[in-house]
Amino acid sequence: MEQKDAQLIQRVLQGDQESFSPLVRKYQKGVHALVWRKIGDFHIAQEITQDAFLTAYKKLRTLKNHNQFAGWLYVIAANLSRDYLRRKRLPMESLDADNTNEVDKGSYSQYVADKQKTDADETRREIVKELLKKLPESERTVMTLHYLGEMTIQAISEFLGVSPNTVKSRLSRARNRLRKEEDVIQQNLGSFQLPDTFADNIMQEVSRISPVFRDLTI
Repeated sequence: MEQKDAQLIQRVLQGDQESFSPLVRKYQKGVHALVWRKIGDFHIAQEITQDAFLTAYKKLRTLKNHNQFAGWLYVIAANLSRDYLRRKRLPMESLDADNTNEVDKGSYSQYVADKQKTDADETRREIVKELLKKLPESERTVMTLHYLGEMTIQAISEFLGVSPNTVKSRLSRARNRLRKEEDVIQQNLGSFQLPDTFADNIMQEVSRISPVFRDLTI
């Protein structure tokens, strides 16, 4: 039986770091999808998503209403995305800049295969990005969370702090605007999969942070 967010948070505040893991696994795809839509870079979105969860863990005891964890996490992720966009972006080296002469022959074929897959995935993500641009902001958000974040109507409702009916309405309007193009989004969902170890990597970072305890003086 899936434990509610508030129950998990209570256990984390009692010093059980591992109880944060179900929260990461529950919201990782939604947070990443949201961040990707805001900044447009799939891999940097992974870094920001990790930062969002680590920030949430460190500040967990400041969350007054534990039932509002999803919406609180949404705000953290949105703020980190905004901060990233405000900063001057440093020139990023392309994979093409790698010195392939240092790659031995045995691994070069794997390098080429990985590069081709990376390029193909990026192309598919660009297709989805262009389709989502046709939607108003509110509809684009629910479409992103529902398809790319694999979130239910109820989960999106809690995440955005709006009613389930509002989510349904926005999703319906988005589908009507895209019509046949909705199938194109579904066909390209595979390019949005996070690494299987993504949540484990976040929890590894969490383990390096001192356990979060409730402030008993309040």
